Amino acid sequence: MGAGKSRPLDTDPRCETLAPIWGPFVDAFVDTLHANGQAVHPPPPRKPHRAASRSKGKAGSDDQDDVKARRLSDAHALRSPGCPGPVFRPAAERLVAIGDLHGDLAKTTEAFRAGGLIDGSGAWIGGSTVAVQVGDQLDRGGDEVAILHMLERLRKEARDAGGELIVMNGNHETLNVAGRFRYAFEPGVEDFRRWRGRQLMGAALKAKCGEKPGGCTIVGAAQAALAVDRKAEKNGEPPIRGTTGLKDVPAGAASGRLYADTGSGCTMPRLAALAPGGPMAIRFLAHQPVAVAVGSTLFAHGGVLPHHVQYGLERINKETSEWIRGDAKPGPPPVHVSGGRSVVWARDYGWPQRHKCDCDVLRGALDLMPGIERVVVGHTIQQPEGVNAACDGRVLRVDVGMSAGCGGSTPEVLEILNDGEKVARCRWDGVKAVREPVTGNLGATTTVVASVVETSVKPRETSVVESKQKGVGPSWSSDYRSGWRRRLSGAI
Repeated sequence: MGAGKSRPLDTDPRCETLAPIWGPFVDAFVDTLHANGQAVHPPPPRKPHRAASRSKGKAGSDDQDDVKARRLSDAHALRSPGCPGPVFRPAAERLVAIGDLHGDLAKTTEAFRAGGLIDGSGAWIGGSTVAVQVGDQLDRGGDEVAILHMLERLRKEARDAGGELIVMNGNHETLNVAGRFRYAFEPGVEDFRRWRGRQLMGAALKAKCGEKPGGCTIVGAAQAALAVDRKAEKNGEPPIRGTTGLKDVPAGAASGRLYADTGSGCTMPRLAALAPGGPMAIRFLAHQPVAVAVGSTLFAHGGVLPHHVQYGLERINKETSEWIRGDAKPGPPPVHVSGGRSVVWARDYGWPQRHKCDCDVLRGALDLMPGIERVVVGHTIQQPEGVNAACDGRVLRVDVGMSAGCGGSTPEVLEILNDGEKVARCRWDGVKAVREPVTGNLGATTTVVASVVETSVKPRETSVVESKQKGVGPSWSSDYRSGWRRRLSGAI
């Protein structure tokens, strides 16, 4: 600090003035890079610098600092609460459901505009609206990190305005936490390599003033790597070769590979971020539910089946969250979020072909949940219809394949008014949000909101990525080792 000075910033007494704002500034700067220049959620609170105790301000300043610290702490706790909230929540006057996003920031923004939730600058204008994004923020695109930061910010802005944004986990979130990256396109792999570089830059900037990495860490998923090392040692296998570049990680350890391998096309940065206990897994995914109800409407990415209700939706959310946080025993994901009959993979009443919908299964699940009248699902692309209803309105399907990686269809969102009294689908026409009738079988108990403008909507001739509809998920029972185990041990 100053011409001709070479001593580290953390030993310079003038760093005492800079320290209280340096860490939060770096966090905000790095997050803004992650968010592609968009506004971000305020950074987490900073613990007092070691030099702060050397001098005290005027009387009462300590109390003021305590109040500010509590406010920051409360905001940060809401940003990353660590576990999902309650499954069953009060009804909302206006409820908006948004389908799969899959790494496409432009289409995500258009979808939120279609729902009347954000303005042209991306700020929340939805007021007391409750919005639910039904999962699949990850894979098939290159804007995954930016989308997660956008949704985090909008959660806070919605809450401050008296509304709520609920972001859910889908099958692609659980796939990535498990180290299964077969749907991660090359731009997405590079997105996480950039994430790693920016995190390390932030940690280096903080170190200049004696600050710890904090939110700029890349470390956190070491338990996943240590499990691989323990398994190799138990089986008498040689350690993984390579150097770590980290003082506290021995050369050849799986954790060294997790944090050191960064070549072009390398998925290790993605693994370090999203594996159980990883920094992005904890910050963005661990608190997201896989099942949630607002009033009489239940949301699930794939679908809720009778055995899920019998097992307990709260229990499913809790066990999934513990696995993502790294609190559970290292291994495959919980059974209720893996396999074709799980909450995030099921398609029993999600198929766009009416003859394939099993409405009896849906009725069986609803009968076990008094007060729940309908289910909203994503996961299965609904083209050429777009947002539609089936089973006499007991299921509403909202995955329209909006991402460029899934066909690039025009974004549409579902609007539910007065707890199911009226429904509509909404799109953005470039100037304003337009309501249109929901197609399909709504039954006789729901009013379809008419279009606010005269439109002639033709069936979309969009190529749909067939693999998304044909796949029913991995068979975890036939492959005990989850993806991060195999990847770190060199089998992938």
